[in-house]
Amino acid sequence: MRFSPSSPNPTHPNATMPIRRPNHDGGGSAIRTIKLLVNHFRVRLNNNATDAVIFHYEIAITPDIKAQVSKSDSLSVKRQLFATDPTRFPSQSTAYDGDKNIFSTVPLPTGTFRVRTRQDYVVTVRLQAELSLSAIASPHVPRNVLHALDVILREKPSENLLVAGRGFYWADLGQDLRRGIQALDGFIQGLRVTEQGLVVYVDYSVMAFRKKMPVIEVLQDTLQMRLRENYALNMQQRALVDGVLRGLRVTVNHRKSAQKYVVQGLTTHDSDSTKFTIDGPDGGSFSVREYFRSKYGQDIRYRKLPCLDLGKRGRANYVPMEFCEIAGGQRFPKQNLNKYEANQLREIALADPIRRKESILRTVRSGDGPCVGELLSQCGISIGTSMTEVTGRVLQRPELKLRAYNNDQLQRYNINRDDAQWNLMRNKVPSGARIDRWAILDFSAATAHRLNQRSFVQDLVSKLRDNGVQISPSPLFVMPSSMDVLSDPDRLYQVLGQVARGAQRPQILICPMVERHDGYNTLKLLCETEFGVMTQCCLTQHTNNPNLKRRDQYLANLGLLINAKLGGSNAELFEGVPTLAARANERFMLIGADVNHPSSGSDNSSPSIAAVVGSINWPASTRYAARIRAQPHRTEEIQEFGDMARELVELYARVNKGWPHNIIIFRDGVADNQFEMVIDKELRDLKEKLGYSPKITVIVAQKRHHTRLFPEEGRGSGSPNVPPGTVVDTVVVDKTKPNFYLCSHQGLIGTSKPTHYHVLLDDNGFGKDEVQRMIYHLCFTFARCTKPVSLVPPVFYADIVAYRGRVYHEAQMRLNSQGSNLRSGNVCLPKLHKDIENSMFFL
Repeated sequence: MRFSPSSPNPTHPNATMPIRRPNHDGGGSAIRTIKLLVNHFRVRLNNNATDAVIFHYEIAITPDIKAQVSKSDSLSVKRQLFATDPTRFPSQSTAYDGDKNIFSTVPLPTGTFRVRTRQDYVVTVRLQAELSLSAIASPHVPRNVLHALDVILREKPSENLLVAGRGFYWADLGQDLRRGIQALDGFIQGLRVTEQGLVVYVDYSVMAFRKKMPVIEVLQDTLQMRLRENYALNMQQRALVDGVLRGLRVTVNHRKSAQKYVVQGLTTHDSDSTKFTIDGPDGGSFSVREYFRSKYGQDIRYRKLPCLDLGKRGRANYVPMEFCEIAGGQRFPKQNLNKYEANQLREIALADPIRRKESILRTVRSGDGPCVGELLSQCGISIGTSMTEVTGRVLQRPELKLRAYNNDQLQRYNINRDDAQWNLMRNKVPSGARIDRWAILDFSAATAHRLNQRSFVQDLVSKLRDNGVQISPSPLFVMPSSMDVLSDPDRLYQVLGQVARGAQRPQILICPMVERHDGYNTLKLLCETEFGVMTQCCLTQHTNNPNLKRRDQYLANLGLLINAKLGGSNAELFEGVPTLAARANERFMLIGADVNHPSSGSDNSSPSIAAVVGSINWPASTRYAARIRAQPHRTEEIQEFGDMARELVELYARVNKGWPHNIIIFRDGVADNQFEMVIDKELRDLKEKLGYSPKITVIVAQKRHHTRLFPEEGRGSGSPNVPPGTVVDTVVVDKTKPNFYLCSHQGLIGTSKPTHYHVLLDDNGFGKDEVQRMIYHLCFTFARCTKPVSLVPPVFYADIVAYRGRVYHEAQMRLNSQGSNLRSGNVCLPKLHKDIENSMFFL
């Protein structure tokens, strides 16, 4: 039964009691309290506005000519309607969401109206509801009121700033990224209902946009084309130019016009050969070059280039490239940035806490921010301009099982290295894997940056042995190959087949490369689904690094991955998982679940990838197995959750000689309005498939939020970021359900983002303090590193596995496009090979 804070029913046999709150005096598992500032700004209704009402109207816009109405068309029609009759349609009293909704502080006329812009439209305005603003003071603000306020808050920033999704950006606050791209500063805003009431959150944001520049410069600078007057594009260049320009908005400079056009593509021929017909007495057949010379007195310099097709609704509109400019302020897709641009954007976006806080406060106090505007005044709403103050707690770090204890730890345990207790503690260490058979497939062998084989083998073996891995001193074989093999799936298949079907099959195959190659995806697909060979890829620029410290660190990280992939543990909690270890007579299993969606703009045939992972070693809970499924495009519900989880529970039962009594499910990637789906569909599916009734706790982990925690000035440990283990569960959280923010990692760069955890169901009767300690301590057991991570490992692993499924899909699509003999005719993911499906192959 789902937790219901408003009406718990303890007499019901399946009732879930409210989760217990922790002590807030720094007791329990907290070592101290900390004063924090949070980027939440209180929304208040003025005393004289308690009877204020917002009128919600639905607007339907229909063109006389059957055609789709774009968002820009809708905005133009709405503006024209209001401009023709400003007395009855006062624009200063209304906010429009660009779609079907208008919110007004005054009544508007309803009915049907005719509006003409570039064509005729029929506009229907209908009153939907009268929304009372007194609901702002309610602990459960209605969703329609929140929507209305959100649109009203966005009205003022939309007037002068660039709008992209939930964000607003200043066109004059940018840094150049080259290739006609710039990074613009901005902010993201939104509304949340918290314990203190309704608040506006405001967060700093940076996004890449296109700069205003001539199309010819795009070809010269961005595409590195050296244009001359008689320059003509070959077929490959045409495809490249079409891919860059198609869909972009441009302006024209051969005549005075502020209108923006969308590039539909390129003409088949150049301006001399592209012809069209004009009706009328002065009409006839013209080439584009002839028309521009006679109509505008403009001669075309680059006449051998194709023209841009700027037509609309089937009407041709051919304009030479040299008379077109890219309209500024268009969002540049993040996935299309090259490595340099992506790194530059990342550095700009990683604002430290001081700079981020100052930027947020400047925004809320600026004339373009969300806290000002005539419309807000008409509503009788005021928004505070100071951040919310809250007291957080810093949780105690756990003790870990280590191979070498430092002096501080020895002093804490009050022991000497000569004591028998020291020898006992040295034996309480994570288990290391045993590697009798390993091999190297060297893709770098034919390059100038080939692997330094001798030193690599010696150093890697030494590093693994230091970490408790029993490994043979030399590989079974070193097979030289080349990077070209990664580009040829059929050759790669043959090479891997020799490795997998040989007399001595390696437990792990190490694959040095000189760079991250597209063939990496095919390698993983073949090894993990076809041959069942565990692989570990590495880059020779790191393995051959002359900086001994950096090379040693890189090899240490490789050692962590190899040990975990082959069944070893890198870090375990000395006293076990909090709360769970105290219930020694009960078996607990941890499950993580996530869905990876295709990038925006991908076609509907690209599937979403669902992943479920489960712990299989109790009580350490450090080893996980995974299951992956493809499902329909951008579907968030994990449609086979019950089947995947059932497989993992059965594996757990075989390994631990018994079924788990308790299951803790961590779900990643769902929004607040999808919590019902998790409980009513995914959890129900699991219960139906399990065949027995363990106690289940369901916890959602959210990283895609914009709440930020800042230490008060003069407080804290001296670091500008909050310390690891900082938890906040009052004031800025949702009072209707158990939830808290936890910053479990050490923020070394940028501003630490806490993870927002929501407990949706708790059959195990945990207290909130117990849940917080459990999650924080688990963050120290992530196999890829030796420091605590920002996200509880079960969902961290699920995220990695879901991405691995995306790697498989992209490899399949690449095989199909290349016409390989290995191509697959469907989008279903292949089943993991039985030899690796129960290992941590995905690390």
